[in-house]
Amino acid sequence: MIRRKFIVDAMLGKLARWLRILGYDTSYDPKYEDWKIIKIAEDEKRVIITRDRGLCQRAKKRGLECFYIIPGTEIEDMLARLALKYNLDLTLDPNFSRCSVCNGILRKIDDNLWECSKCGKKYWKGAHWRTMENILIRAKSKIKINEPRTVSNNTRT
Repeated sequence: MIRRKFIVDAMLGKLARWLRILGYDTSYDPKYEDWKIIKIAEDEKRVIITRDRGLCQRAKKRGLECFYIIPGTEIEDMLARLALKYNLDLTLDPNFSRCSVCNGILRKIDDNLWECSKCGKKYWKGAHWRTMENILIRAKSKIKINEPRTVSNNTRT
């Protein structure tokens, strides 16, 4: 199975955080210019996710995979479309999550506490957890509306 890695442009920081939380290796820096995104995608075999049509067209001309997000698309719709295209698992599991800040791997340090192995940020299942689960429930319902199929659980990196 192909394990997708992504690079997300400056306009989609919220999506980058979501992909990381879901456990997908996602490069993101709001300071990356288009040429840098293309170079990283080439060097690291990453799928580019962008709202910039020009960037997407330039990437495709170089043989890179690019996923264009229509401006104004809600996070649930973005996640649903990406899940359909790349067979992403939209299940929250901190044991597979990455740091939403730096993309580092999380390690469990207590029953309800995880720490980023790179930057040291701590994560736990607090009140925000239910909100995140509700967003993913809405994203999954959009998948079922658009295409009746099951999303695999083994595509994380």
